[in-house]
Amino acid sequence: MTNTMTCWICGDPSDSAEHKVKRSDLKSVAGNLSQSDPIYLHTATRKNKQVRSLDSKTLKYSPSLCQYCNNTRTQPYDLAWQSLSETLRFKQPPITVGQRIRANRIFPYNTKHAMRNVHLYIVKLLGCMLVEGGVTQIDIQPFANAILTNRIHPNVYAAFGPAPKGESEEKVIAGSSDLKLALLGETCAFGASIHHVDNLWVRVMYAIDGEARQGLVGAWTPKFGSKRLLMEDFG
Repeated sequence: MTNTMTCWICGDPSDSAEHKVKRSDLKSVAGNLSQSDPIYLHTATRKNKQVRSLDSKTLKYSPSLCQYCNNTRTQPYDLAWQSLSETLRFKQPPITVGQRIRANRIFPYNTKHAMRNVHLYIVKLLGCMLVEGGVTQIDIQPFANAILTNRIHPNVYAAFGPAPKGESEEKVIAGSSDLKLALLGETCAFGASIHHVDNLWVRVMYAIDGEARQGLVGAWTPKFGSKRLLMEDFG
């Protein structure tokens, strides 16, 4: 069967799917899955679905990228995210609400470039969410352009923080919420999804120019040039 879908970044046939939670994050918290050692996936429609491989289709979005874009083109973004995720999750003492983490402690060399790569991983993740959800109120082209030109998307933000107290006891090792949209006529003024891995929570956001929602207070974007990440209270 011929694939009629195209990669939302470059327009080539889409034959690759992005993980909803980064594969490296899942491996870090769950190890190597097997038939005898699965993890359990919970969605809004199904509970306790066994997943026995980190490459299972159930852990990914539908194919919306080509192999080159999902691997070669965006590999620096994936690696930057992996470094940031591991540093924040394994930090001792653990991250706390209100703490400011210096970006150059995560990336001692070429900090600005590395943090832009983190931002572009978030652009990639959010773009896959938009395509998966069939969201037409947000233009996908600026997301593609940001990745193709290795420049920031001025309307994409992220907020980081520790898991709310009590979450860890529920044994939810990782997850990603649906993208919630606030519409302004035919367009989207604001959209957000919670992405979490173990003790690290991240709010991924899209906001049009001039938006001043509470979720954007303290949020990070490279366009502000911030060298510190404020740990938010997700409780």
